[in-house]
Amino acid sequence: MLDIWTVNNDHSFGIIEESNSVILALPVASPPSTIKYSIISGSLPPGLRISGNNIVGTPFEVPRPTEFKFVIRASNFNTSTNVTELSDRAFSITIDGSDQPVILNNTGALPIGANGQLFILDSSYVDFQIDAIDNDTAAGQKLRYFISSGDGDLPPGLSLTEDGRIQGFIQPLLSIPVEERDGSYGNALYDQYGYDYGLRPDNGYDSFLFDSGAYDLFLPSKSPRKLNRNYEFILSITDGDTVTKRQFKIFVVGDDFLRADNTITSAGNGVYTADGTYLRSPIWTTDTDLGLYRANNYVTIFLDVYEAQVLGPVFYQLDSVNPDSTPSVIPPNLQFDPLTSELYGIVPYQPAVIKNYRFTVTASRYGTDNEIASTKRTFTIKVLGEVNSTMAWETPSTLPPIDANYISTLKVEASSTFQNPVITYNLVAGSLPPGLTLQLNGEITGKVNQYSSIGTVGMTTFSDGIYVNQTFDGGTTSIDREFKFVIRAHDQAEYSNIDREFNLRVNTPNDRLYSSIYIRAFMDQKKRFLFNSFVNDNNIFSPELIYRPNDLNFGIQRDMLSLVYAGIETKDAARFVSAMGLNHKRKSLIFGDVKTAKAKLPGTNNIVYEVIYVELLDPLEPNGLKLNSKITHHKNAVNKITADTSNAIWDGRENLSRMNIDEPYLPRPNQKITVDQTNISVSDPNAKSQYPSSISIWRERLKAVGLTERNYLPLWMRSVQDDVRQELGFVLAMPICYCKPGTSDIILTNINFNKFDFKNLDFTVDRYIIDAVTGYGSDKYLVFKNDGVTI
Repeated sequence: MLDIWTVNNDHSFGIIEESNSVILALPVASPPSTIKYSIISGSLPPGLRISGNNIVGTPFEVPRPTEFKFVIRASNFNTSTNVTELSDRAFSITIDGSDQPVILNNTGALPIGANGQLFILDSSYVDFQIDAIDNDTAAGQKLRYFISSGDGDLPPGLSLTEDGRIQGFIQPLLSIPVEERDGSYGNALYDQYGYDYGLRPDNGYDSFLFDSGAYDLFLPSKSPRKLNRNYEFILSITDGDTVTKRQFKIFVVGDDFLRADNTITSAGNGVYTADGTYLRSPIWTTDTDLGLYRANNYVTIFLDVYEAQVLGPVFYQLDSVNPDSTPSVIPPNLQFDPLTSELYGIVPYQPAVIKNYRFTVTASRYGTDNEIASTKRTFTIKVLGEVNSTMAWETPSTLPPIDANYISTLKVEASSTFQNPVITYNLVAGSLPPGLTLQLNGEITGKVNQYSSIGTVGMTTFSDGIYVNQTFDGGTTSIDREFKFVIRAHDQAEYSNIDREFNLRVNTPNDRLYSSIYIRAFMDQKKRFLFNSFVNDNNIFSPELIYRPNDLNFGIQRDMLSLVYAGIETKDAARFVSAMGLNHKRKSLIFGDVKTAKAKLPGTNNIVYEVIYVELLDPLEPNGLKLNSKITHHKNAVNKITADTSNAIWDGRENLSRMNIDEPYLPRPNQKITVDQTNISVSDPNAKSQYPSSISIWRERLKAVGLTERNYLPLWMRSVQDDVRQELGFVLAMPICYCKPGTSDIILTNINFNKFDFKNLDFTVDRYIIDAVTGYGSDKYLVFKNDGVTI
């Protein structure tokens, strides 16, 4: 026994400030030089490590005071006894690091104007960023900006984003109508216009020395027709734990306040600057990247700016030089209209595949006295030359026949001479068999519905009460077996497309419907999150390796589902419930090894797909051993089952007269027994017979429901595997993913490298999921009983 610790368990090293370097001595007494320390549980605060007999480092940022608990193991190899001595001790360290956001903008008026001015003209566009810093963002926190209720408002037309940007067009403020003239009292009908718009004269009576001027002498002056307004608001920033507030204001003025004939505003009031103008620079709304156009075609491109009637006309000029001193060049033969900023014309033949053109346009707005406000924008346009983008179908027009009610693996495919084509497929005419869907990547997914059911259409359909103009193969009545439809394939840039009419015959080898029965693991939220994180990891399941990722029957399996029985004749639910009357009870399965298998076309070695699955083991069937469906014990059972004269059956309860319970309040029996049950005998009150609940017995019970069609077994279970030289047959397994041929080993390596342990999950089942019963074509749940004689 190694005895070196000088403190008891749960010792705390105290509170340490984040981002400060520390050296904490481990509480050990005279440790030998050969001793080694390791963390066996919990973790040190990020940034700290064990070095020698000390904990050293600089703790990382934390969003809030955080306690880290860990266990350190001291180990030393005793050379005299050849034994490694161990000693463990639990510790804790608290890192203090709750930082408040710091707003960098000064309180008061925001420099939101065109040149950092402390005012902004109405009808102007605003894109202003409020800046803040918070060290806790290094710990994963995110700052969020908002204005609380009652903390003021932004000017109308502006909005605040959660990342602190004030954006939008400021709506014009109320103007004084022309009929109101200078806005003084009594110029219009009572209350027709706002009162107090008039200016208080400062050049009349009492503006000069007493009695030196006529009474109320007033020289009319220019009266602004728009209102100015200060919008004050309190901005809040939170990192999720703390909130910082700061008061700001935005001063919105009308354009007529920045004219020389404005007599009520002084230039030296500290707000207006010499570079202020009533003109607003044009605001470009067209993106700088104009896109890709084909050569030898007519081209029309509009370059737009934000326009409003109050802002004045805009004129455009095509510059000869870009801001970076490169030539400003538009594609040849294009014309530029300086009044509408339109590019138009026929781009001539071009041998190059793609050629880029960059040019700059200046948009200028003119004032009443030839004042100018301008904005430049540099655009890029790409011209595609005579590219030979030829497409061809790889899939013949006659598709392989498909059997009704079986999962489809059909796919159509086309090729293109375009470099690295991304081809998409659309159904443009005709219709697929009912139940099949064409995906954009050309996969035909689903399964053909042979018969109609509630909510689904089958291959044989009749109109509902309409008997006019009945036709076959195209009318309201259909018994089609051959389907014709047209699919269009086109490349990613729509340079070319190609159509093909396909023929698909649907075979109906079975005159009965068949169902498949599954079990699904129902886990708690924590374990579901663990499994979802695993199957959604693209580093493990590379999307380019997955087979039919858009098909629910293939791709990555995000439901923990396992097949119990495939291809049992579809019956009403009662028949299956009856089969579950014996040997069925809630049980847990054990995860085994992760394996791979190949699915091959019947009679060939052509691989359709590969599957990665994890084995499921039944604890009642170790090493493949199988129990009898009924086990009889000769020892008396603990709970004796009796019946009383009231025809109620109880398990060992005293009679009701002793319990003093009235009829309306009778307790529910612990074990409900019905007359059709066969697992409990009247002659066996001690329940000596028990019924094991195992997978093999489940399958035997289900087999008795009806006929079995083996071809409903998944293709990979019916395929000869290269390593064993025989078909796998039924495998109790949970598929993880289906992958393209030759790629399963790559994904399996990724899984092994990830070291995901399925034993951290729980595969406990208490019901069947059956994909169809008589009268219903959707999934149904059949819950197991939970009686005392099933084990």
